[in-house]
Amino acid sequence: MSELLVVEKLCKEGILKNISLTIKDGEAVAVMGPSGSGKSTLLYQVAGMDRGDSGEVWMDGTEICSLSEDQRARMRLEQMGFVFQQMNMLKNLNLIDNIMLPACRLKKGKSSGTEIEHRARMLMRKMGIEELAQRKTNQVSGGQLQRACICRSMINEPKILFADEPTGALNQGAAQEVMKEFTRLNREGTTILIVTHDSRVAAGCNRILYLLDGSIRGELSLAGVAEGKDREEKVNRWLAGLGW
Repeated sequence: MSELLVVEKLCKEGILKNISLTIKDGEAVAVMGPSGSGKSTLLYQVAGMDRGDSGEVWMDGTEICSLSEDQRARMRLEQMGFVFQQMNMLKNLNLIDNIMLPACRLKKGKSSGTEIEHRARMLMRKMGIEELAQRKTNQVSGGQLQRACICRSMINEPKILFADEPTGALNQGAAQEVMKEFTRLNREGTTILIVTHDSRVAAGCNRILYLLDGSIRGELSLAGVAEGKDREEKVNRWLAGLGW
């Protein structure tokens, strides 16, 4: 696999300390650690939503930190997808219009409204929520709304999907359903970087990074480990060894 995201000696005063990591095309990587360890800050830095004090972030050969704010915004729209704990859907729009919105903003001139709607409905069908297309955000469950957010994140066919505690506001059943969709997307080739407190969510990834006091203090590869309880137990033993 080729290198999609490369971070070199990234620092943010008082938060991140010389972070270096590489994410390969097609990987699913989880970032774990206690509250205040810098997990979300790291995600925002590598996604170009904030600037570090020093260091470099390379996305598919382009150094993000040196780009202007407009250039970084354009890169996020064209090449990245985002799913957050706070779902940030527009309440005055129905689900399918919320999903289509980033593609309408892109204005590449390559996709008509009909083509965008077709892509949105295809994504909703994959997520099992196509019948909810005309519902407003307050007319669906939390799990259904988060699956709609995943559809929105994928509408522009991003190279990488960033997720910040995407199951944090969901009950256990809905969280498991949403994580299954992340796993399926990854198997279909989407690269994922996910920040989570949930060891079960992390166990669905290929690799886990443990962040403590702004530094990466541990890394666990799950390549070749079968899914199921054994995999979750391996993650929990590893976390316990790190003081989790």
